Amino acid sequence: MPIIQCDIREGRTERQKRALAREITRVVHQTIDAPVEYIYVLIRETPGLHHIKAGKHLPDFAAKAGKSKRSGRGISAR
Repeated sequence: MPIIQCDIREGRTERQKRALAREITRVVHQTIDAPVEYIYVLIRETPGLHHIKAGKHLPDFAAKAGKSKRSGRGISAR
């Protein structure tokens, strides 16, 4: 059973988290042919204060007005 753990900053909506879990499940199923009913996704949210990048604490996630996705960045660009 694949168990995928995803750590994100607090601040995403329930809709965003459901979409994230759905897409992770889809990609795992397509990539390794695991049956969907055996794929387990765990999303852990933590405050931005617990996320440190280049020595600086990050704020909680806040979506930009009118933006729900990072524009222009596909999976291959990351």
